[in-house]
Amino acid sequence: MLSNRPFMTATSVFAAYMLANTVLSFALPLLAFDISQSGAGLALIKGAGFIPNVLFAIVIGVINDRLRKAFGFRLYTGLLTLSCAALWGLLVSDQVSIPALVVLMIVLNGVGYALGNLQMTLIRLVVDPEKLSEATSFQSAVNATITTVGPAIGGFTLLWLGYTGLVMAVTLLFALTFLATFTINPAETLPPRQPFWPSLVEGWQVFRANRELMMMTVVIVLTNAAEGAFGVGLILKIKTDLLASDAALGIVLAAAGGGSVIAASFAPKIRRKLGYRCAFFWPIWMLGAVYVAIAFAPTLPLLFILSFFEGALSLFFAIGVWTYRQETTQAMHMGRVAGITGAIFKVGMPPVIILAGLLSDVQAITSVFLMAVGINAVAGLFLATIGGWGWPGPAKTK
Repeated sequence: MLSNRPFMTATSVFAAYMLANTVLSFALPLLAFDISQSGAGLALIKGAGFIPNVLFAIVIGVINDRLRKAFGFRLYTGLLTLSCAALWGLLVSDQVSIPALVVLMIVLNGVGYALGNLQMTLIRLVVDPEKLSEATSFQSAVNATITTVGPAIGGFTLLWLGYTGLVMAVTLLFALTFLATFTINPAETLPPRQPFWPSLVEGWQVFRANRELMMMTVVIVLTNAAEGAFGVGLILKIKTDLLASDAALGIVLAAAGGGSVIAASFAPKIRRKLGYRCAFFWPIWMLGAVYVAIAFAPTLPLLFILSFFEGALSLFFAIGVWTYRQETTQAMHMGRVAGITGAIFKVGMPPVIILAGLLSDVQAITSVFLMAVGINAVAGLFLATIGGWGWPGPAKTK
C-alpha cells in the first residue's frame, strides 16, 4: 500500500478531513448542550449529522460516478473550508444558535460524506482486487488512529482555546487539506454518461442483485441506530452522572479509537480465517454485551476500558461490510452502490438518537443503553432467521 501513490495521497487527504470532522463531531454537540442545557439539544445536533446520508447519499453516489476524482476532491474540501469558516464567523459575532448548528452539521456532514464516497471509489479504481481487504484495513487503521486522537485533541483544545479557537483551527486544517488535493491526479476513464434516473436505477439493480449485501444492509440499519443511542448515552453518562470534564470525556472517547486501531490491524487475517459471515455476525452480540457493561459501569477508568473494547468491535464489524461491498461491486458502480447503502445504513439513526436524548432528559440514561442492546439483539436474530445465516461458525478450509 505504501508504494501506491494515488492511494496514499487520497488516504492522507481524507485523514486530515477525518481529524477535522472528529474534532467538530466532539465539540459541536457539547456546544449545543451548553446552549440548550438539555440532552435533547445535544442529541438533535448529533442526529442532524446523519440527515445528509439519508436524504442525499444516493444522489451523491450518482454524481461521484460521473465526476473526475481529482476535481471532486478539490470541490468537496473547498466547500468544507467555506462551511467551517461560516461557523467561525457565527461564533465570533455571537450569532450561533441551535438552528444554525443544525444547518451547519447537515452541510458539513453532507459534503464530508461525498468526500468519503469519492475516496471509496478511488480505492476501487487504483488498488488491485486481491489487495482490497488490505487497503480497506489500512485506510481504517489510519482513520481509527485519527479517531483515537481526535476526541482528546477536541477536549484539550476546548479547554485551552474555547469553541471559537477550536473552529478557527479546524478551518485552517480544511484550508490546508484543500491545497493538498491539487496533488491528487489519478488516471481514469469515465464511463459513458447516462441520464440521471437510469443511472440511479442501474445502481439500485446492482445492489438488489447482491442478496448478502442487502441482508447486511438491513442489519446495519439496526446496529447503527443502536450505536447512535449508545453514543448519546455515553456522553451524557460522563457529563451528567459522573460530572466529568470535556477533557475526560475526550480521553474516554479516544479509548474507542485506540481499540479501532488495533482491530484494523488484525481484521483482515481474522476475517479470512473465520469467513465473512462469522466475522460479521458475532460482533453484533459482543457489542450488546459491552453496552450492558457500560450502562452499569460506575467509574471513568472502567468506562475507558469498556470504550476501548466497544471501539475495537465496532471497527471490526464495519470492516466486514465495507470489504464485502468493495469485493463484490465493480468500480463503475461503486459510487452508486456506496451511496444507496450509505443512505440506508443511517436511516434509523436520527430518530433513535433524538429518542435517546429525550430519555436522558428524564433521568433514564441506563434505559438508553438497554435500548441499544435490544436493537442489536433484533439485528442478530434477523440475520440468523430471515437472513438465512443461522448461527455461523468459522469457515471450513480445504
